[in-house]
Amino acid sequence: MDNAQNNIQSSVPLSGEKRGLSGSTIKIIAVIAMLIDHAAASVLARYLVAGIRSAADSQGAWVWQQEHASLYLAYNAMRAIGRLGFPIFCFLLVEGFQRTRNVKKYALRLGIFALISEIPFDFAICGQAFNFEYQNVYFTLLLGLLALCAFSFFEKAENQKEKKLPAALRMIFPVTGVVLPAVYLSKSNVLVFFEIEERVIFSVISGSVIALGFLLYGIRKGLGRIQTVSADITALALCMTAAELLRTDYAGMGVLTMAAMYLLRRHRAAAMAAGCVVLCILSPSELPAFFAVIPVALYNGSRGLKMKYFFYAFYPAHLALLYIIAVLAGLGGVMLL
Repeated sequence: MDNAQNNIQSSVPLSGEKRGLSGSTIKIIAVIAMLIDHAAASVLARYLVAGIRSAADSQGAWVWQQEHASLYLAYNAMRAIGRLGFPIFCFLLVEGFQRTRNVKKYALRLGIFALISEIPFDFAICGQAFNFEYQNVYFTLLLGLLALCAFSFFEKAENQKEKKLPAALRMIFPVTGVVLPAVYLSKSNVLVFFEIEERVIFSVISGSVIALGFLLYGIRKGLGRIQTVSADITALALCMTAAELLRTDYAGMGVLTMAAMYLLRRHRAAAMAAGCVVLCILSPSELPAFFAVIPVALYNGSRGLKMKYFFYAFYPAHLALLYIIAVLAGLGGVMLL
């Protein structure tokens, strides 16, 4: 009887403990997924590219691919697992933004590690020290954080009369809130498979839909609210455009992923699902990202292990290590981009 009672007591959480996954546990899941993804993208991809290039002709390349079909299967599986990483990091950034005591220091850390990570990223992913065609994900996360800062600022400006925005800005934002998203769509990679004329038509239609939405929303909520929403859209479009111009990892749609999660931040699982929908618009290959909803649904809101700088440093460190592995395998000279 005593043993049974002890077993029951041992299964009950101690006082102060929370069931579910902590923030650090979820981040570890994301880090592992990212490591698997980058191992495929920087090492295995080099081996596959080198093998195809070694073939004398297209027939030989086809034969080589058939003989190494299992490696292609492994590559695709590893990249699929890697789709869990980015949406989890976006979710944790939204969580961190709501909890941080100093958002300026938060942004500064992201900026510093974006610069630190760029050379390891270029070596691992591109095969050279500097490649301005593709920038690391820290730049995307930083631009997403800046968009969230703008959302928070405009919300406070609406709620606090003494800090209202200047009248000129309040009049301009409804215009830029329509024009800038339309311009973004016409220039970004989202509509890359459309002809220029089709992209322009789609952008005009999108702008018209946004304008109609503003009108209906304004009738229901009032002019003050429509000014805030249009300011949010303006800030978001600027950050997304900056990500496109900088050619950051996940680019503008990565920034939009964080914005969608912030919009639904009170419902964590729904926020993650919304972010995954955005990523799937970017590419159908992002479908496995929906599995990230599971750990987020189990998230208990606690911080967990205090390993903040480990996670920051892991990104450039693992990229450098993977490139060293590629070099030791004789694949360092294989250019991927």
